[in-house]
Amino acid sequence: MTTYSYYPPDVLPPDFCITSGANDLLTTADGRQYIDLLSGSGTVFLGHGNRAIAKRLQSELESVWNAGALRTSARDQAWAAVESFFPDSYELAVLYSTGMEAVEFAIRVARQSTGRREIVGFNGSMHGKSMATARLGWPNKLVTLPDFHSLQYLPELAEDQILANVRDVVSTERVAAVFLEGLLGSKGGHIPSPEFARELAKICADRGTLLVADEIFTGFYRTGAPFLHHALGLTPDVVLIGKAMGNGFPVAGVVVQRRYPVQGSMLPGSTFAGNPLASSVVTATLAEMRAQDLPTKVGAIEREVRGKLTGLSSMGIALRGKGALWLLEFPASLSVQRIMQHIVRDGVIVSPTANYIRMLPAATITLAHLTKACEVIVTACEKERDSAR
Repeated sequence: MTTYSYYPPDVLPPDFCITSGANDLLTTADGRQYIDLLSGSGTVFLGHGNRAIAKRLQSELESVWNAGALRTSARDQAWAAVESFFPDSYELAVLYSTGMEAVEFAIRVARQSTGRREIVGFNGSMHGKSMATARLGWPNKLVTLPDFHSLQYLPELAEDQILANVRDVVSTERVAAVFLEGLLGSKGGHIPSPEFARELAKICADRGTLLVADEIFTGFYRTGAPFLHHALGLTPDVVLIGKAMGNGFPVAGVVVQRRYPVQGSMLPGSTFAGNPLASSVVTATLAEMRAQDLPTKVGAIEREVRGKLTGLSSMGIALRGKGALWLLEFPASLSVQRIMQHIVRDGVIVSPTANYIRMLPAATITLAHLTKACEVIVTACEKERDSAR
């Protein structure tokens, strides 16, 4: 079988195939176990096979799978669970299956609410891979959308210059929304300063432009706080959520300030929007998050990662991130492919992208496994450094 893989060539064994998972471990068809620092691209935040979530999903599987746009008790419970994480001034507008759908809907909300067409994003952000969402994050040869602006961002420009560019664009008063990914999860792990974030919010507010915080990757304790925009001092007009809230089950959502009511012309519906299966998983996952004191668990992960991997800077390797979301950026002198080969051979799964390696451990990872995984990464980097001399 030929399948696409975002792993560099010759990193995974030819017959590599996952057959089961248990918390922070993955087992392949040949019986080998790997420490999982991929976590389903950051989705399986409470570990593989979480019993409480599986039990709630099984109950719904024996009840209602999909009722279309009709109201269900599972949907009501999920709505209440999500909204309990936000101030009363916010409401959950819709649940979708993917973050890409959530971003697309946020664009429609912004355009309908402001009567404007133009949308601003920052280079290096990952908002999705549809035509519009991909264009938001980088100048894209495959897509030409004249109403979209992809502005230069960290680390190419200093924050004051980025803000100056935003002012220039929104001063036309044709911009409906600015999208901000608080931590660049696909390009280096850069996080803007709270001062930058607050000034960006002021620029938007002064010009009647909505500020959309993309928390699909960072939300629900992935970076420690319930949401990264809290740490940045932001009160966004729209918040995008997903990934961890489904613990691997496909679900995402759009939370909006109540002053932007959802209207039918925004096209909020979709075949699987708010379906009972996804809704039941969201309710169970968020309940488990509250029961497990995730800020403490994620804080322990951050301390361990910093303690074990900060020393890689001596090899020119930069460590950036927060909580349980980390990226290593490698200099051109070191081969990410060979480093990945060492890491996988020693029983750890991580997420490569360009000249970065991402580490997205579950909040429930055992300290012993996290320590071992970090040691494997350090050893792999040392082997590559030595071979490159």
